[in-house]
Amino acid sequence: MSSMVSFWIDLTLRVVTAGAAFVALYVALINRRQWRTNQEKLRFDLYQRRFDIYLRVLDFHLALLERQDEPQLAVLYVPFLKAFCESKFLFPKESGIYDFLRDYNVRAARVRVSKSGIEPLGDISQEARAQLTEDETWIKDCVDILDEKLGPYLNFHSI
Repeated sequence: MSSMVSFWIDLTLRVVTAGAAFVALYVALINRRQWRTNQEKLRFDLYQRRFDIYLRVLDFHLALLERQDEPQLAVLYVPFLKAFCESKFLFPKESGIYDFLRDYNVRAARVRVSKSGIEPLGDISQEARAQLTEDETWIKDCVDILDEKLGPYLNFHSI
């Protein structure tokens, strides 16, 4: 009789152990899937933040090229400025994106001042006028540079 009890106890322990192992394996699979989902969400969120920077820069850029009035430019400048500041934290330093946007910001500021009429164009020096022309030309041609610099970080499949 004791061998029969021993058999049932042994069988019960094996079933419980196998069940616990199965549950542990199932929990491990769920944890792995949650980890992958969180990694994908982080990847998508990073892409969204970077793409948002791109869009804000483009919005400001187009308004600057269309020679919109200063109040309209000022409305788009704040999101651009935020994008410029965020770029320091969302892109690696070696990408050069922050430095590019800083240069863009300085040149855009000079162009905005000249458009605003704060400094009449007739009163500026020949050197300042040449700088303004260079700034306007640089700004017109910078979309390709922006695309080149941001492109690797906006390719969703390689992030």
